[in-house]
Amino acid sequence: MGKDGIYANDLVELREKEKRLMKDQLDGLDVYAAGNADLNFVFDRYITTKTELRRTTYTNYTYMYDRFVRNEFGKRKIGTIKYSDVLYFYYHLLNDKGMQINTLETIHTVLHPTFQLAVRDDIIRNNPSDGVMAQIKKKPGKNHGVRHALTLDQQRAFMDYTAKSPVYCHWAPFFTVLLGTGCRIGEVIGLRWEDIDFAKRIISINHSVTYYPRRNDTTKCEFGVSLPKTEAGIRTIPMMDAVYEAFQEEYSEQKEEGFNTTVVDGMTGFIFSNRFGNLHNPQAVNRAIKRIYESYNAEEVLNAKKETPFSELCTYGK
Repeated sequence: MGKDGIYANDLVELREKEKRLMKDQLDGLDVYAAGNADLNFVFDRYITTKTELRRTTYTNYTYMYDRFVRNEFGKRKIGTIKYSDVLYFYYHLLNDKGMQINTLETIHTVLHPTFQLAVRDDIIRNNPSDGVMAQIKKKPGKNHGVRHALTLDQQRAFMDYTAKSPVYCHWAPFFTVLLGTGCRIGEVIGLRWEDIDFAKRIISINHSVTYYPRRNDTTKCEFGVSLPKTEAGIRTIPMMDAVYEAFQEEYSEQKEEGFNTTVVDGMTGFIFSNRFGNLHNPQAVNRAIKRIYESYNAEEVLNAKKETPFSELCTYGK
């Protein structure tokens, strides 16, 4: 299926939603002009102007707003929201909701231009979200937003443990490709056999797979194909030996047990799948990583205790 055909049905639904939002905006224009509109109204007004957004980006923005903002903070009157209100709201998401800093940055990416639209329309004088993320990141600890890449030794330990574990060994090819290519998670999930050239040992990255709610009548997440935003997103990656071997191992296994038959937006032939024959979703991958490193750490602690002399163990209780 061509690029135009991939999104045909979703674009129809998207345009219908935009029409409904536009009507609501026209009906509520007087309230907005008087400065009495709530944040939800302004966001809906902002998002209807972003006609250049890709479908997946649009869906992500509306999903994040609807899930974390609309039912609580979104009901605040736009003219009453202050800098401290936004700051406390962000801390609420981090501390009470357990949100990660990168997810909060997505929320900020949506809220900041929403407030800015009200500033440009002379509804409010200043953008109350200005400087909030900078203040959040000043706080040390989990909210600081610093990510630490695995060292080579940590990568080796992770992969060795995964490959040798009878519980997690089926994840080894997937994580080998993920670590060995540096691709985004959606790009690896979306890899198809036709994207792999074993003879030339190259991988074609020309799309990714996302996992978001795609319909207005449900919050259930579904897979969708996302094409690169720019031509630079389309690229060719050489296979390292470990990656080549991981693909060969996966291909040989599927040749015996059967290939993945999942269809997403007309695309088929996906390489990686879970035990149910569906594609991996990013949340499931994150949970697998957490289970693996927790299991590894637990075994390390147990092994350390086994190696501790009996005389030292006796002193622990004194």
